[in-house]
Amino acid sequence: MCRRTLITALDSPTEERSDSTLYTDFASDVRWVKDRIRSDLQMLPLAMQGVARHYVAQRVKVLHAQDFSSPTHPLSPRPIPYFAFWFAEAFGLRDAERRFLGLSLAYVVLSSSPRDDLADGSDFAPYELSYLAAWFWERHFCAFKRLFPRESPIWYLLAKSTADWGRSERWELCQDGETTADPFSAASLLHASRYLAAMTFPTLAGAALLRDEAKKLRAVKRFVCNYCMGWRILDDLRDWREDLEANTASSCILTFMRKRARLPKGEPLTRELGVSLLTDEAVVSEIYSAMTKFCLAARREADRLRASFVTEFIDEQLLGYDAELKRIRAEKVKFKNSLAQLLELDAGASKRVPNPHPREKPARGGKA
Repeated sequence: MCRRTLITALDSPTEERSDSTLYTDFASDVRWVKDRIRSDLQMLPLAMQGVARHYVAQRVKVLHAQDFSSPTHPLSPRPIPYFAFWFAEAFGLRDAERRFLGLSLAYVVLSSSPRDDLADGSDFAPYELSYLAAWFWERHFCAFKRLFPRESPIWYLLAKSTADWGRSERWELCQDGETTADPFSAASLLHASRYLAAMTFPTLAGAALLRDEAKKLRAVKRFVCNYCMGWRILDDLRDWREDLEANTASSCILTFMRKRARLPKGEPLTRELGVSLLTDEAVVSEIYSAMTKFCLAARREADRLRASFVTEFIDEQLLGYDAELKRIRAEKVKFKNSLAQLLELDAGASKRVPNPHPREKPARGGKA
């Protein structure tokens, strides 16, 4: 199982990231979350603080040491912790409620990183990783305790999501990469993305429960499942080289490429074949079409929930996908044109080169 997570956006100042109100409207909320995490880290034993800062600053990049602006790219959308803020806004929550939901989402994503490293068999500070995975999750839980009473349905949803997360890890470990199922089908991706949905759903459901809108939980769940299925394709596309090197059997992109290449069972996918497939416009279009399908399904649910910030975010992501496809097509045309020009130059040069061994003409009246 390869390390996967939703990307956080707390590593850079929101004012520099985009002129879009998607981010600038919540700049003070991001600062609050960052300050709260800095304060919480002081509670850790000294022996744990160094490793914790590594994960917070370098791996998940919640508190990056440098303040720099990350360029917008369709393969790197930044929904965390903004999903919590955007859903809180849609349900009309107060500032404190919105911020604690954002904090809970940041902490559950932090919890997933050392947990995934342990599942991958990492030998880097295993005791510290186990401790921090539990500690980050506990901070996620504590954020909920600040918001919800004991009798709230949120505790059932949290317990169910925790069980789903465990089921997802077991599913990942049992994959062999030789499945005949369509890796981009909803049935396959529902399993593959269950851990992402398990991380995200309780926080977004909490926004509805804080406004006694339990009837909207099904729509929130549909949004989370569809978005996370699309995200799993995106994540595997971004990490396909690392997954190939690690022989990650659960990657939907690697499974798709094996099927597309019609490799016999047991024959490995090579890096060269992978590169070749991902320069094929038909292959790339199929991948982006699958991502777009699930993004659009998530957008419809966000629209029903009147989560305008979420629909705007998905619209920007879809525009990015379209721009990336156009860029790939343009690069392919450029390469073909350059190759044609080189061949023409080579052919012209061959015609101009004199024959180094010209055939001598026989003397008039003589023998050849």
